[in-house]
Amino acid sequence: MFPFEDTKLLRHPTVEKAYYEMRKFFSDGDDFAREAVRAGELMTTHCKTPDPDAIAAAVLLDGMVIRYQASSFAASVSPRAAEIVENIYDFDVDEPVFKSAAEQQIVLAHSILGLDQIYGEIKSGGVNHTIEYNNVKRALDANERSLLKIIDKTGEGDMAAVAVEKLLVTKSALDDLVRRAQADIVFEKTGLPDHPVVRGVYESMKAWDLDGHPIGGYAKTNAAIARVVVETGASSDPEVISAALLNQYSTMKEGHKKPSDFSERIGELYEESSPWASMGKGGKRQPPKTPEGKIICDAALVHFLERQVAGYKEYAKDKERFDEDSAARLLEAIEGLKDRVETAAALQDHPGLKTRMDKAVAVAGLLMNEPANTAIRKPGSPKMDPGW
Repeated sequence: MFPFEDTKLLRHPTVEKAYYEMRKFFSDGDDFAREAVRAGELMTTHCKTPDPDAIAAAVLLDGMVIRYQASSFAASVSPRAAEIVENIYDFDVDEPVFKSAAEQQIVLAHSILGLDQIYGEIKSGGVNHTIEYNNVKRALDANERSLLKIIDKTGEGDMAAVAVEKLLVTKSALDDLVRRAQADIVFEKTGLPDHPVVRGVYESMKAWDLDGHPIGGYAKTNAAIARVVVETGASSDPEVISAALLNQYSTMKEGHKKPSDFSERIGELYEESSPWASMGKGGKRQPPKTPEGKIICDAALVHFLERQVAGYKEYAKDKERFDEDSAARLLEAIEGLKDRVETAAALQDHPGLKTRMDKAVAVAGLLMNEPANTAIRKPGSPKMDPGW
């Protein structure tokens, strides 16, 4: 355990008490403790008038594994540090209210550190799914609301200026990401036949996706499913390809076309092949009625299996992020999907699509049976408790 003197925290009895109190929150883990003192170190270095109680509160807040009663720190650290902790507990990012300069200093420090982290995630390619994008957007919006409340009132103008600059740079990086993502989903890059019906459905589906999902995750997924149909030679029918482009598509957003608006047949194929067609309708999803409907269903299945296998391989390479519990759940999901593809392949009449499905099943089986993966989860193991 590194001592208080090895930090860059303000040398003050209250801060030192907070540091050693924080070290009681977990049995070991210098890396965790290093992260816990970062905001306090930044406040020590950059605040015009570093506040010992505010720095102590930041150390306590950032070191918590679980939420502690703020009042418990009144005796062990200081009554005012405990009060500041309580105030931060009550802080509402949607309606930020600062009860003292101490809260402003802590929020400024967290903004600077948090924006640095978000910027790094954007630049490293860590924001490539809609959920991640929405999380980043919410965090940037919350930072902006807080900084607007602080900027004209704080005595820490230099820190506020640094935070605002980082906010602007990070928002610009996110805007650049959106532009690149949208440039990557133009129709010309889909690999699909340039037929007026196919192009028209794709553009409508893309507009639906970008309505609330600016980096276009579903557009890529739907194009990939349709590409399986084309690449395997399973169908060259524009309406079948178009229905595949609507596999992950909802009619629940206002202002967007229903599948049947494109053509009656596309609407019928959507109803029998899209898992989203039954959303909000209740009842059990029925198997496809036509060979074309089954082609689309099987193209979607094989795409998702191929993607999960590829995703697991990338995840396994990331030694810093890799976690055996998460890996076991991913392997279980791959096995479940492999079994579904294997069952569907036995009933698929088109040789090109069947071959692709059989290959995906074989590749998934090899992955699951690699020694490193069987040590994490043996194929055929009982389903894991989801922990809900």
